[in-house]
Amino acid sequence: MKKLLFIWFVLGLTVQTYAQQELKRADTYFERAYYSDAIPLYEQLLPRNKNSKLIKNLADSYYHTFNMKAAVRWYGYLISNYGENVDESYHFKLNQSLKAIGEYEKAKKVLVDFYTEEGQDDKVSQIENNFTYVENVGAIGNRFEIKNLNLNTSTSEFGAARIDSNLVYSASRKNSSVLPKLYRWNNENYLDIYSHPIEKIEQGDSLSSSISSVINSKMHEGTFAISKDRKTIYFTRNSKKKTEDDKISNLKIYRAEYVEDSWSNITPLPFNSNDFSTEHPALSPDGTKLYFSSDREGGFGSFDLYFVTIQKDGFFGNPINLGEDINTDKKEQFPFIDEKGNLYFASNGHPGFGLLDVFISKQENGTFQKPDNLGLPVNSGYDDFSLSLDHDNNTGYFSSNRPSGKGSDDIYSFTETKPLLIEDCKQFIAGILTDKTTKQPLVNATIELLNADGNSIEKIITSADASFKFQIECSSQYRIMANKEGYEDNSKILISDTERNAVKDGSLTLYSIKEREAKKAEELLAKKEAEEKLALAEIERKKKQEKAAELAQIEKEKQTAIKQKATQEKEERERLKKIETIIAKEDAIVRENERIVIQTEEIHFDYSLWYVRREARERLAKVVAIMKNNPGMVIEIGTHTDIRGNSEYNRDLSQKRADSAKEFMVKNGIAQNRIIAKGYGESQPIVKCETEESCTEEDHEWNRRCELVVVKWE
Repeated sequence: MKKLLFIWFVLGLTVQTYAQQELKRADTYFERAYYSDAIPLYEQLLPRNKNSKLIKNLADSYYHTFNMKAAVRWYGYLISNYGENVDESYHFKLNQSLKAIGEYEKAKKVLVDFYTEEGQDDKVSQIENNFTYVENVGAIGNRFEIKNLNLNTSTSEFGAARIDSNLVYSASRKNSSVLPKLYRWNNENYLDIYSHPIEKIEQGDSLSSSISSVINSKMHEGTFAISKDRKTIYFTRNSKKKTEDDKISNLKIYRAEYVEDSWSNITPLPFNSNDFSTEHPALSPDGTKLYFSSDREGGFGSFDLYFVTIQKDGFFGNPINLGEDINTDKKEQFPFIDEKGNLYFASNGHPGFGLLDVFISKQENGTFQKPDNLGLPVNSGYDDFSLSLDHDNNTGYFSSNRPSGKGSDDIYSFTETKPLLIEDCKQFIAGILTDKTTKQPLVNATIELLNADGNSIEKIITSADASFKFQIECSSQYRIMANKEGYEDNSKILISDTERNAVKDGSLTLYSIKEREAKKAEELLAKKEAEEKLALAEIERKKKQEKAAELAQIEKEKQTAIKQKATQEKEERERLKKIETIIAKEDAIVRENERIVIQTEEIHFDYSLWYVRREARERLAKVVAIMKNNPGMVIEIGTHTDIRGNSEYNRDLSQKRADSAKEFMVKNGIAQNRIIAKGYGESQPIVKCETEESCTEEDHEWNRRCELVVVKWE
């Protein structure tokens, strides 16, 4: 018996050790993003181990390989059993998984319940609005005719764009001559870029050829953008893992040039990094901007959209994030810019039908506007992405991994058949107003529509047939009221549902009350008198309030004026004190009678001339230095002449001399508005000369002078 127990004990330890090894192997596969390999190991371990980490990894593995029913099952199990330790991201992924399988109300409830429990009422309101928005988009119906292309296979084809007469796209590697290396995320071949004649798409992918043996390598090559002159291509390629233990390798954008009938000069773009991904290039219509997606630091979360300017010398500007109107804390990827400059991109952060949806952001005045969901059936519950337009902006291609395709990612062509007109759900209330006794229509009656809060929305006056019709919102409560002089009022409450454009019957009848007219008139008169009395009382009350307010305002303004005056006087005293301090320190600045002047050696001008003489320039340079040291100073250059010549000539000459001195100082760094040039002519001589001959040449020279007076000093 002891020997048997020992054997059972050893067997138990062996089974336990094997399970631990298998769990470690599954976790290793998961950490390296080998989701297809991890799933069977986790499923095998489930009967003996349902801890939260295993359930999270299993649910995520199904989510990343797009088995959404299985993802719903295990995310639901995770939240039901470990909800208090499960963060927001798993509720979001359950929400997305439920959308993918068409369970929209359950998807909504998942997030509403989570944010309600977290006390985030703003998020609850946002979720409600997002689901209403998606319902409004869905109410448009199918906006496009779509077709799954014959070149699709059971593996990935995506990212198609028409380039001249060919369809260029990305696909799992075809026609490999050796045993292919599988991409163990989904156990498919690595990706390459292919070209296929447009007119021969119906013949399948056998006519697809590699775009270039230089561009296509052993790594993934994916989304691309080609310049209009077809001489430059930008494409996505994944980098090699630094170590085997790295989970996934990051993506980079490369550039190649078309030289002598082949692609060459492949170089990575300078804003790539081994620390994050840079992917999905797209060119602006004029080729001056390159748009891309990246999960670099500084974004709003996960992958954001950026652009860089392409300079004429081939260099690039710094990456610029497209901002919070475009980017969310989720994924924004696969940008495309149409001929009008509008932005198309894929996102699972904006309101959508599930997983990645395609959105459009129209460009107005150089700015991308708030994006709108592109609608059905381009968008579905699964990943819909990588949209490109032909030049007519009405047809093009997009990619999707929806289950109705041929397998994995497929390329679809589309033609737009309906405009994107997103409107709130609406219904109508319609009916006829009739006399209760005679059954005849009641003309000139008032019909009023009110909301649930009793606020009036619309009024109409009935015409000959007494019919009426109001537009209302879905899922709301309304009241319609009818009244007509000589009749009792009547009303009806109506609740709209979710059926769009439905018509609710709002017909009403009114009773005649002629015998009550006199009493009603008295009541109306009394009511009117009471209202007038109340109105007069209200007017009187308002007058008193206004008078009191006026007096209070006057007193307030008076006190403010007193304070302002005191402040101004204080500031003026401080200003004058500072000026006096400067005057005391600066020998050249002196008070002269009522003036403050800048004293220099005499500044004279030659007879009948106005140029600034050499010694005058040296003396004015000292004035310039003083003014630079005192930037609040404004001076007047007053120039004077002798009496020789007539007075008009002398005024003109002195003005020219003043202007000449000002010009010299402006050229030496003094602002024009700090100098007033004033020519006084012969009106203010230092030496008074009765006649020209009564004064010496020296006297005349003294009169030909320049005075510098401070007229303003802040």
